[in-house]
Amino acid sequence: MAARHLLRLGAWLAAGGVVVTAGLAEGPIPALVASTVVIIAILYAAFWLPRSANRAFARGRYRPAARRYRLLGICALGARRERAALLSRVGCLVAEHRVDAAEQLAARVDGAALDAAERAVWLNNRACLALEPGQDPAEALLLVEEAAVLRPDVPAIQHTRGMALLAVGRLDEAITVLDGMRTAGELPGPLEADRCRDLARAWDAKGQGAYAEDYRNRAAMLAR
Repeated sequence: MAARHLLRLGAWLAAGGVVVTAGLAEGPIPALVASTVVIIAILYAAFWLPRSANRAFARGRYRPAARRYRLLGICALGARRERAALLSRVGCLVAEHRVDAAEQLAARVDGAALDAAERAVWLNNRACLALEPGQDPAEALLLVEEAAVLRPDVPAIQHTRGMALLAVGRLDEAITVLDGMRTAGELPGPLEADRCRDLARAWDAKGQGAYAEDYRNRAAMLAR
């Protein structure tokens, strides 16, 4: 792992050196342009690309987000950043319900090597996969409960927890968890729409059609 990151760092430095050297061979102005190109590339990989990937994911644009996370993984100079990019790519596949692809990519993650925050994401991804049709919602609940202990402040984890509680028939607990997702503030549009749809399902299951219809209407408004 460390050797791979050293090779990447060497490749970045070598590429920058080639560009700058080529610029110097032509004179000071091309050298300045070449140096600027290298700096922009580094800033792009370090700052704009992560924010752009996260923003695309929050907006429900999972394919573009996955491409950007993949590029982040290629550019990563540390094992932690590489793992974060990989976990985020799995999250994109999970959000699109591409189960086989998500499971294949998730198999590349060593759960024992993760810190608490990474493990919470890993567990949440696995819980989402366990909520797919034909899988085991009880297992999903166990996985996401562990994730929620590690990161109780993450609304997406609480959403998965609410879905798992709903899937096993614990309706009142599901409603409480889904209602509590907004205590820290407004949610991204796609996540809020999903929350409303799940609350509609929960209230329908309780026989409260008026509440369910209200949440369905909210979800429809957000989806426009």
